[in-house]
Amino acid sequence: MGTPDTESVGPSSTFATGARLRGLSSGVEVVVVRPPARPVNLTCAGAALTPLESAGSAVPGSASDHEVVLLGKRYHDETSGLELLCTKGGAGPLAVDGRQLGVKAAKPLPSSD
Repeated sequence: MGTPDTESVGPSSTFATGARLRGLSSGVEVVVVRPPARPVNLTCAGAALTPLESAGSAVPGSASDHEVVLLGKRYHDETSGLELLCTKGGAGPLAVDGRQLGVKAAKPLPSSD
């Protein structure tokens, strides 16, 4: 595992908070809100997510073929602690180590009574 400022790309990768990632097989872009506790294999629509700066042009996937990743939603994985914010929606699903990421529910606001 690298330092907090470091990102590595490969079968198992670590990502720093604020890292911007893009799916190679879809137009999905995400920002790491909470990095995983250990290196993970992060995918979207079956292909690896890579740092936005190093990613080539994505081949957009058809949303009818895959689950849709929604703009502005937070996706998380309980096992690894990973949390992502979608900044550009598209074909999905997002997965970490083969487990599909779930949409994080909003916290209820306290009553103003």
